[in-house]
Amino acid sequence: MAGRGAGGTGAGAGGAGTGGTGAAIGGGTGGTAGGGVISKVGLTQCNDGIDNDGDGKIDLADPECTGPYDNDESSFATGIPGDNMDACKQDCFFDGNSGMGDDGCLWQLQCDPLSNEPKCAYDPSFVSHHSAECSISDSQSQHCIDKCRPVTPNGCDCFGCCQVPGVTHPIRLDSTCKTTADFADPAKCPACTQVTQCMNTCGHCQLCLGKTTLPPDCATGGGGGSSGSDGGAGTDAGPPVPQCDPGVQPCGPDLPGCPENAACITGCCIPLP
Repeated sequence: MAGRGAGGTGAGAGGAGTGGTGAAIGGGTGGTAGGGVISKVGLTQCNDGIDNDGDGKIDLADPECTGPYDNDESSFATGIPGDNMDACKQDCFFDGNSGMGDDGCLWQLQCDPLSNEPKCAYDPSFVSHHSAECSISDSQSQHCIDKCRPVTPNGCDCFGCCQVPGVTHPIRLDSTCKTTADFADPAKCPACTQVTQCMNTCGHCQLCLGKTTLPPDCATGGGGGSSGSDGGAGTDAGPPVPQCDPGVQPCGPDLPGCPENAACITGCCIPLP
């Protein structure tokens, strides 16, 4: 499925810039995304330097964009033709294509006790005959994890089931889940069970889907902690810094853009395949 990446405001290859909460994709370091264009544009709506939905926000400055492969700036749908059209079988939500041929990811909605998908609701009989396939901790191949998890935003699993602020349960990013205002509407953003084997958790000092600001204690100097840690980042003076895996550059409104061939995904510069 389509992931959504960050754009930067750098002018030209290697140019510097300022802006909102994303980072340049390719073509030099660029600036941080927000009100401008990315330093090297791509072909998807969330990576083309254009305000496609007319809301005044470009690419990853747009909250409905979750990665560089997202082709729908107006909703949390991927905009990829044929993407996850099978009512039961789900592949990687964030990789920019439909089908599991390249990622090897497969999750059956019939396995999910929270699924009320009319064409593929939870089926206890299916689960009893497919226990391995329905495991949330051991159903995916290592190839799936290696391919999909790096482009999965913090707070989500590989299949678009995400924990978001203000909702007590994870929600599925269905095509009816248009904006953050829909998160609490189960008819638009249905409840789901996360596949824990293939997910990125959202720590205290991490930016996540729907979480665009950090607590004050995530001050400058706390960007190098481990992904998923719930510990604060210190109380140094300065703006809060997103927490990323060791060696991964944080990105955001007051931080440099990402290097070439990397994208700002929920506050961290993630190398693109």
